[in-house]
Amino acid sequence: MTPTPPVPLVLTAPTADGLARAAAGAAARAGGTTTLPGLARELAAGADPRHRFRRVVLAGSAADLTAPGPHPVPVPEPGRLAFLYSGQSSQRPRQGLQLASHCSLVAGAIADVARYAGRRLDPPLDTVLAEEGEHGPDGLRRIDVTTHTQPALLALALGLTDLLAAAGIFPDLVCGHSFGEVAAAACGGVWDRADATTVAVERGRLLGALPQGGAMTAVEAGEDEITPLLAGTGVELSAVHTPTSVVLAGPVAAVHAVTDILASRGVRTTRLAVGGAYHSAAVDPVLEPLRAMLARLPAGPLTVPLVGNADGAVVDTAATANPAHWVRHCRATVRWAEVMRTLITRGVTTYLEIGPGAALGRLATPNLPPVVRDQVVLAATGPEPDEVTALLTALAALDVRGHAVDWSALLDVLAPTADSVRGIR
Repeated sequence: MTPTPPVPLVLTAPTADGLARAAAGAAARAGGTTTLPGLARELAAGADPRHRFRRVVLAGSAADLTAPGPHPVPVPEPGRLAFLYSGQSSQRPRQGLQLASHCSLVAGAIADVARYAGRRLDPPLDTVLAEEGEHGPDGLRRIDVTTHTQPALLALALGLTDLLAAAGIFPDLVCGHSFGEVAAAACGGVWDRADATTVAVERGRLLGALPQGGAMTAVEAGEDEITPLLAGTGVELSAVHTPTSVVLAGPVAAVHAVTDILASRGVRTTRLAVGGAYHSAAVDPVLEPLRAMLARLPAGPLTVPLVGNADGAVVDTAATANPAHWVRHCRATVRWAEVMRTLITRGVTTYLEIGPGAALGRLATPNLPPVVRDQVVLAATGPEPDEVTALLTALAALDVRGHAVDWSALLDVLAPTADSVRGIR
């Protein structure tokens, strides 16, 4: 059963004292004949964008309006907002289904991707999403199998992006980690929904069909320290996440030999539960088939600036329509630390992860400047306490940071209907 989420009650006032009075007045109305959902719509309609003080109460009862809250401060001028699209390893069973039961936009995106993927996925995507974590014959949860993971991540990314747009939240820049960059491009208009599904399905199929025998290991050390150890080993840098955190990829025995050396030096390493050595020479056999597949699909320019994995630079908007960009992206090291550096230098102060949870946010936070009072990393949803409450929590945080949420529109799109779960088990 989908949990009953709290009701977002938006309060605004020209002064801090006025905000307290607004809360007391709202509590009085909620304690009378006005229901919380009805009060939410009244408050959303009456919210004054000129007021310097705002508070969003996620209420389960009228008492929540008068419970102690954070000390009120004026809403700041908003910095720039970046959407961070999470990639493979962020997936989880039943991702997006709680949101889908409340929102036809999310349900529609999941149903569309499942329909466009069709029989190319076995079992079908909606079957895998509905599972609690069943394992296939290879011992992996089926949501963790690359051929299903990438379409599943795309579906949720499309749904969340549509939902946020309906609530008036648009990014100034976007980026993504590995497959997350593909999802960012799809949400930014490079492909239509059917062709974006083809990209996710076929890219996942190509990578999933690579021979086994590759390994990936996270290492708590910097690129300069690690690089000299890799010459002639066949091991490569798959990702540079922070100045002191990298990921190695290559043949299993070679990766183990390098990590044994690192362990003898007291360097912490963690083997990743993946089936291949991505962003290394192991993916070379798929690069030409990937290019050929992309060349068959119509593609257009991005509608929002994208910071690319390969070098951490802002990508030319037309380049994302060129298969060469995606071939390079599949093969090159994920330069996540450089991505974050570019976002920071371009004035981003709020980072919103678009995906199943906060996996990418945990890689973003260590790259922020030491003084981060004006910076925050949020997740658009997550499993705890439930997906709708997680979404509302993120939107409330955005709202009081000056990224004004259209709460009236949000209440409209979050109204559960029978149609919102049609086709979703």
